[in-house]
Amino acid sequence: MIEKSWAMDVRKTVEEIQHTYAEFTRLSILIVDGQGRPLVKPSSYHPFFKKLVDADEETRERFWQEVRHYAGLTRPALCDLWLPGVKFIIAPFKSPAGDVVYYVLAGVLIQSGTKEMLEEEVAGSGLYDESRKLLLDLVLEAEELSGEEAETWREKIGKLAETAERILRSAHREAYVRDRLSELRGVLSTARRERDSIDRTFEQFMDVSGGSDVMGYAERVGPGEYRVSRVVGEGGSGLQDAEFREGEGFLGQAALSDNPMQWTDIQRDPRSFFLKQNGIGEFYGLRCFPVRVGGEQLGILFIVSRKKVQTDALLREFEDVLIALVGEYIASGTIEARMERQIQRLRPLMEVTRFMISAQNTQRIMFMLVDMSLSLVWNPSSAIIVHESSSGEKVQIVSRGIANDFAEQYARDVAKRILRESTGANSAGFELSQTEEGQLMIEYPIVYAGKTRGVLAVSLSSEQEAEECREVLLALATMGSIILQSVYDQQQMNLQNERFLKLMYTSAKAGQDDQGKNTDLALRLLDEYARYGGIAAEEAPFLQRTAMLSVLDDASRSELNEAFAGELAVLKEYQEMLDSEGQTGTFSYSRPAQVLRTVLYFAALDEETAGRLHLTGVSPELFNHFRKFMAVRHTVQSEVVLSDGAAASFNPAEAEERGIEAIVREFGLSKREKEVLELVVRASSNKDIAAKLFISEHTVKNHLTNIFNKMSVSDRAQAIARVFNRGIG
Repeated sequence: MIEKSWAMDVRKTVEEIQHTYAEFTRLSILIVDGQGRPLVKPSSYHPFFKKLVDADEETRERFWQEVRHYAGLTRPALCDLWLPGVKFIIAPFKSPAGDVVYYVLAGVLIQSGTKEMLEEEVAGSGLYDESRKLLLDLVLEAEELSGEEAETWREKIGKLAETAERILRSAHREAYVRDRLSELRGVLSTARRERDSIDRTFEQFMDVSGGSDVMGYAERVGPGEYRVSRVVGEGGSGLQDAEFREGEGFLGQAALSDNPMQWTDIQRDPRSFFLKQNGIGEFYGLRCFPVRVGGEQLGILFIVSRKKVQTDALLREFEDVLIALVGEYIASGTIEARMERQIQRLRPLMEVTRFMISAQNTQRIMFMLVDMSLSLVWNPSSAIIVHESSSGEKVQIVSRGIANDFAEQYARDVAKRILRESTGANSAGFELSQTEEGQLMIEYPIVYAGKTRGVLAVSLSSEQEAEECREVLLALATMGSIILQSVYDQQQMNLQNERFLKLMYTSAKAGQDDQGKNTDLALRLLDEYARYGGIAAEEAPFLQRTAMLSVLDDASRSELNEAFAGELAVLKEYQEMLDSEGQTGTFSYSRPAQVLRTVLYFAALDEETAGRLHLTGVSPELFNHFRKFMAVRHTVQSEVVLSDGAAASFNPAEAEERGIEAIVREFGLSKREKEVLELVVRASSNKDIAAKLFISEHTVKNHLTNIFNKMSVSDRAQAIARVFNRGIG
């Protein structure tokens, strides 16, 4: 079977050159393999080789046995075949792979003056008839040549062998390169079509590439810092997760270059220490290719060769181009992954934005910003918001994953560095800072109302992580600033509206002595009832505004409809409750309307009388709870200090403070339990207490249980009453 190197077009080319040489030398020429099998058609100046091919098998075999005696030739030679004086030129040449030897046979040559002698010798030889006839024809048809002429033809046939070898090598190189290029194209095509992993792409590339024993990718993980994130190839596993810096060894040097770099015979180069240290062992060469997107270096592709390999220059050039394309494939995957992470971050960002818009509460928004910032970072550890208080003398802290002492220390540092020195004009963007403990923090200003009023800070593991999440965190901080600005604007608007309402209320009650006094009392009762725990602290101002609106006439209320829509809706329910008083049936009113009806009713009547009545539409539970509150209130404010001198004026705040201190001493409350009791006395709900003390509502409930057990009381009302009793006792 003719090997692949002798393709049809190659054989035709060699035959044409062979025929040209035969015409020029007037010799018969045949190219055969080591077994004497012809590789091309013979070029016969006389018909010897044609006759040899047509001869019987024994004759052919005897001739090729003679030829094989010269199998060890390494250069063209004049050789005697069959009989001394009958000479052929035998010129060896190798296959492209170098593992097979071919031969160019050219003849027949007879030395001048020896033809008659050779004819007689052939006639007397022991060869049987077929061989003797072929040999005789060979001698009779051969041309006598001088030794100088024979040497000239030997050189010419040697050139023919060299030419045939070059043609084979070129054809083999072309076929090899063509096949390899097709395989290499297939690697990239498969990777893109099937979205293969980078490791799989590396393995496929190494299968079809010459001289690639270990292939890997080192990604940039920080400024000047790289980590080998992928590596394939025998003996390369030790490089996995190995880290190096720019300028460190060969890989670190490649990180400083924008162009591919290559080194050979580097086993003893000191820069190879990083590779040896991580288990590469013996190796010869290294190729490195930067992976970049725009001006940003994402990482380095590298290929280690364990031994020197002669690779076709064209193929090596194409391999370099393909590796660059693999780098682009990695870069596109990296960018896609970044985009996907950003999309995953933006989805919850848009959702939480809707919640923040509806929150309309600075503290709730701060909690949302902290929680959301942790969900936007892939390796979250802690986050904190430092926000100035309304007075400007203190700062509020909301944090996750940070110890209290660290949070307080960090808050003081932020207040000094940013809050007291920055204004809205120069506070855009972000800052990277490092705490005394070495923790990297990325800080974003919260800017609204013309100045920096807070800082959102998230702890990160590296500057690379900061680079990846800085834009989405900036979007979160910016969104928080916008929403807080909206809350601030609404608060300012509410303050203006409330001031306007108070002016209108003061004016309206001037002509309504009894109703004005009753409403003033109702406003005080609402404050006290909130401290008592009957309503939430934020409900009291709402109901107070509703009570003030009840004094205004319809025309005045219509002017305030947009500013106090919620309050007027409750007031409408209140009017319906008045109209339904004394009627039978089922009535359903909101709790704010029931509270307002109860408070205004108790404010307008004698307390003892009012306490015995039932109000239509007010739940018995609420009515009884308010009666209990009025009883406690009446008891506390009825206490008189008996002394010989004039009675001292009663100060509720001082009484509250004395009462709490007395309770702490008497029942042994802890510092935290004292703080909780103080807020209970001020009518703070569990949720309010949790927010103010930066603890969970569950923890608040545990503290309340302990406090009630120590004081031997069953609920807030009894605890508040005991505090006031101790305060005036």
